[in-house]
Order: sequence, then C-alpha cells, then structure tokens
Amino acid sequence: MGFLRWVCLLGLVLLLQACSSFGTVPPQSVIERGLAIKIAQTQQALTAHLAPKVPQLPNFKLRQVEVTLREAQDDDTFHVQGTYQAIMQLASQEKKESGPFDIYLAREKTEDTVSWFLLSDHKRELLVTNPT
Repeated sequence: MGFLRWVCLLGLVLLLQACSSFGTVPPQSVIERGLAIKIAQTQQALTAHLAPKVPQLPNFKLRQVEVTLREAQDDDTFHVQGTYQAIMQLASQEKKESGPFDIYLAREKTEDTVSWFLLSDHKRELLVTNPT
C-alpha cells in the first residue's frame, strides 16, 4: 500500500509540473498582438516607401490566426509560425489579406509580473505585462 501511494504522489507531482509548463508558452492573445504590430510595421514601411505623403495607415482587423509552430528557442524566447487573415479598411473599400506569419516573442519574468515582447531586428517591443 505504501508503494502505491508513492507512485500516485510521484504521478501527481509530474502532472502538476507538466501543467505548469503549459503556461510558459506565448498565449494566443500575445501572438495576435505581436502579429498585429508586425503587420502595422510592414504597412508603415510600405506606405513610407510607396506613398510618403499619405499620413495614415490602413485600419485592419485580424481574423483566423492559426498557430502551426510554437517552439521554445531557449527558456524565454519563442519562435511562432502560422497563418492569418486580415481585413483592411482602405479609403472606400475593404480588402482581405491572408498568408503565413513568422515571429519571435520573448518573455521576461519578475517576481510579480510576466511581460511579453515582439523581437525584430535587434528591437524588443513590449506587447503586454500581466501579474503572475
């Protein structure tokens, strides 16, 4: 009977440890926010290059963000790939855009908060900070 208790206790500890590791990957909301910033940055660069006198970026909404890869590069950096669909509101029309995405996200933990950052070209852009 004592052996069975130890096996059950060990199984419970392993299960709890496995469940706690699920919280370490970027949640869907962080991925979508990072993707939205990346799209906005790309649109801004294109607008600046193609139409420098246009003062405003197109307004867009993300739809159908599907993650196909959520891979830890190290303890706090993650490579995320997938597909998305965005609906862009241009001057007088709506345009659908879809395709693959490939982003890198970093997590920074302190005693009482977790912050997520979008990584690109040696920059870290804050996405969100939440209490732990």
